[in-house]
Parts: sequence; C-alpha cells; structure tokens
Amino acid sequence: MKIILMIFLFNISFCFGQNYSLNDFEECKIPEMESKEWYDFNHSSDKEFVFSLESGKIKISKFKYSSYVEYDIDSGKLIGVNMGEFGGGLYYRQKDSTKIFYVNGKNGNDIQPRFFGGLMVPERNPINKVLKDCKLLQSGNVQFIFGIRDSIYLLGGLSHMVLNSGRLCTIKYNTDNFFISSALNLEDAPSAMSIYKDCIYLAGSKGFYIIDKNLKLKTIFDNLFWYGLYPTSVVVLDKKNVFVTIRGGYVKINPEEKKIKLYKAK
Repeated sequence: MKIILMIFLFNISFCFGQNYSLNDFEECKIPEMESKEWYDFNHSSDKEFVFSLESGKIKISKFKYSSYVEYDIDSGKLIGVNMGEFGGGLYYRQKDSTKIFYVNGKNGNDIQPRFFGGLMVPERNPINKVLKDCKLLQSGNVQFIFGIRDSIYLLGGLSHMVLNSGRLCTIKYNTDNFFISSALNLEDAPSAMSIYKDCIYLAGSKGFYIIDKNLKLKTIFDNLFWYGLYPTSVVVLDKKNVFVTIRGGYVKINPEEKKIKLYKAK
C-alpha cells in the first residue's frame, strides 16, 4: 500500500506541476546554428518554460501553447488568433450583438478575410469554438494584444519557411467604432514580449529588439542562434537584465552593453 501511495503521489507531482528555479539551469556555450549542440536545444520540447515576475522575483513555469489571446474592452472582448501558416486575425465578441460596429469607417458585417477565405482549419479545431459568435475586424496573425498608457496595440506576424515578418498596429475605439492602423513593420515575427517603462522588449523568431515610447525600433541582436528555438517569454528586471526563455533553456541579455549568455536546462 505504501508503494502504491508513493507512485500515486509521484504521478500527481509529475502531471500537475513542479517548482523550478534558476538553479535548474547551467551556463553553456552559445551553439552554432544547426550544430549538434543547437539540435540538442531544438529537440528539447519537454523543456520549455515561461518566466514571470512575482514581487520582483522570477517565477518559472512550464510553457503551455495557446493559439489565441484575449483583451477586454468596454463593449466586449478582442480576440487575437495565430494559427501560423493556417491563418489568423483580430476578432470581436460584442456584449450586445444587435449593435452595428464599424472598422475604419466600414460596416463590420462587411469585413471579409484577406487570405483564402479565412482560417484554414478543420471544423473540429478548438479555435472554432473560441470564435463562436465573433466577428472579424482584421485578417493576419495576432500574437499579442496589450495596452500602454491610453493606447491599445497588437503585435503579429508569420515565420514559416522563407517568410519572416511582423507588424505593430494601434487600435483605437469609441463604443463600436474601431480604427486600426499600422504603426511599425518588422522584419521578424514576434514570439515573446514584455513591457518595461512603456517600452516593448521583443523577442522575435531570430532577433531581439526594443520598441521605445515613440514606437521607434532598436535592434539589439539580429540573426541569433535561437532561430528555430521558439522564444516563449521575456522578463525585464531592469535595462541591463533581461531574460528570454527558449526551447531547452533561457538567454540572459544586457541590451545596454549588447551582451548575451545562454543557460541550458539540466
């Protein structure tokens, strides 16, 4: 009975979570792209983490993928969808679906997908349940929806085969009138981000960037080794201490001095 109980408790711990710390990682040499060491990271899909801040300290959790994000507004909810090469968009779920809404002056009921008729997913895909009773505002993959001061932004893009690009858009709305405009084009698809002192610290699929308060882009690193290692989170302690989780570990960046260190999950 004791043995059975011990096995049961172990399975609960394994299934429902585990406490992690920075001690579970060790510094290692930055690998060359597609080297054996790089493939070790690439094949570590069981070692994907997310860092967050709690009371000024880093909390480490297991990464859980989601194909959509949500953002509450007074008249309903904005939903951003990113299905990669299978499409995406910015959607709107109204609290009162009888009201007419407008997007850049156009009746929202007349908005049509730009690409191949919309999301290219089968009916059984869970995203269809998420988008039930939603209306499309704009086509294109949406990775993040967030607010800075009195403005709402979306970040999205696509990294697939030879394609790798992104965009930052502003969203302004008044009741059921939406005005969506492009604020910044990116030559890299957004993967993870954090806001620090109204600046956007952005990990793309191949680089690391800072978008300042005036929406000016500063490239800190480009063509990094982590292309194909899928950044999952960004945590900013201060201007010299930024953490980016990737498959198999994390990267510590000093943007001020453009220094970088790699840590591998043990």
